[in-house]
Amino acid sequence: MSIVIRPYEPGDEVGIAYAHQRSILEICVKDYNHKQVAVWSKPCENPQRYVKSIENNGERFWVLDDAGTIAGFAGWHSDGIQGFYMHPDYAGKGLARRLFSAIEQEFWQLSGVDICRITSTKTARPFYEKMGFQVILPYVHTLNDRITQVDCWKMEKARP
Repeated sequence: MSIVIRPYEPGDEVGIAYAHQRSILEICVKDYNHKQVAVWSKPCENPQRYVKSIENNGERFWVLDDAGTIAGFAGWHSDGIQGFYMHPDYAGKGLARRLFSAIEQEFWQLSGVDICRITSTKTARPFYEKMGFQVILPYVHTLNDRITQVDCWKMEKARP
């Protein structure tokens, strides 16, 4: 594999949306029911939402680029990492750790904060714990339909 970890470039949003939706539908479905993943993945059908997050929130995205295929992505702004998803075809190959390390390094260099915060799904919690994050409290996240909820955790990690 000739996978490159790099910052977001205009045009990546279509691949990010596709990887995001597939991750929810094929990986997160192991921990959440079909209705939850259907509602959760619906906003991924609009790739422009990622562009708006970059433009409106100053969010910084990084991608795993496999010759033009987005194999995963991560984003951060403010005091935490906001999104981290792997395309199912690339999960379980050690690439998530590489991508996460890259985004976390940039976060610590540029954020100016001493605590990194993440809201974790059931699916991602073991990974974040391996990356040094600790659960602060359980959290119920209401999805975009304002009805469907998913169990999550607020997690934190102090600056190394």
